[in-house]
Amino acid sequence: MDRPKATTCKYCVRRRVHLRYQEKHKERLKGYWRKYREDNKSDINKRARKLAKDNPERYHDFRQKTYRKKNNIPLDHPFRKNKNGEGNIDVMGYKTITVKGHPNQMDERGRIREHIYVVSNHLNRPLMKGESVHHKNGIRDDNRIENLELWSKSQPAGQRVEDKIAWAKEFLLSYGYKIIES
Repeated sequence: MDRPKATTCKYCVRRRVHLRYQEKHKERLKGYWRKYREDNKSDINKRARKLAKDNPERYHDFRQKTYRKKNNIPLDHPFRKNKNGEGNIDVMGYKTITVKGHPNQMDERGRIREHIYVVSNHLNRPLMKGESVHHKNGIRDDNRIENLELWSKSQPAGQRVEDKIAWAKEFLLSYGYKIIES
């Protein structure tokens, strides 16, 4: 039985030809675009500055529309900017706030996950290496102190009893417990 011949639209054919051409001449095109950007760098920046200066609402609106289209956000959805200290939810689902100068900050901008900040304030000290904060109910943006507990990831390296006892003593001393030898 003869099947009907598959037809391809003109757009797809042109696109396939264009992609083949780009693949074949990749290095030459890279050099061309690099040279174009270097030659027209000041001109490109001037055009962007002029557009932003002449009509800042339009320039901001263009950037906002591009972002929304890329991230599948409806264009009519109201735009809201976070206030200082309000924070936002990161990719992992944790609330991130900005507290400059905190010992547990994640980067030079001073960002810190809110649950770590809440526990360190509750303990009146920064978290030590090997400590983490656990959400009891599993909801990552529920940062009430009743929902958070401090976990320790440290463990002794050896398996001998003497090594484990020495590690346990050191661990208890680091958390302020007194050891009474008998």
